[in-house]
Amino acid sequence: MSTPTTPVLMSADNPDGWKFEELLAQLRLELHAKNDRIAGDASPTARMVQANNLGIIDLLSVIEGRQRDTLARLDALRPDPGPGGPPRIGAGAVVTPAPVDPASAIAAPAAPQASVPAGDALSTTSA
Repeated sequence: MSTPTTPVLMSADNPDGWKFEELLAQLRLELHAKNDRIAGDASPTARMVQANNLGIIDLLSVIEGRQRDTLARLDALRPDPGPGGPPRIGAGAVVTPAPVDPASAIAAPAAPQASVPAGDALSTTSA
């Protein structure tokens, strides 16, 4: 098996690539299909391969959840401009302030007031 040199994920340099979340879903489907093909094999090796595939499918589901969280955070900034548009974060991104929910915002603490001990105060009367 050789290492692919062609980019897989969609990007500005590879606009025809896979969206990460779609690739994850496709991998899960293919692993389920593999498991279905070996379902009738009761050998210990087949059972371990099935268990490994199910573990990988579970991990892919966790990764999909993380990706959905990432997409929600990016969508909160602004709509997806597509692979040819400007990035929403990182180098080349258009800086936009993040929306602040007033209900969850924490007020900044007041600036500390300088206190001057009574004996150190400057006198306005001359001695």
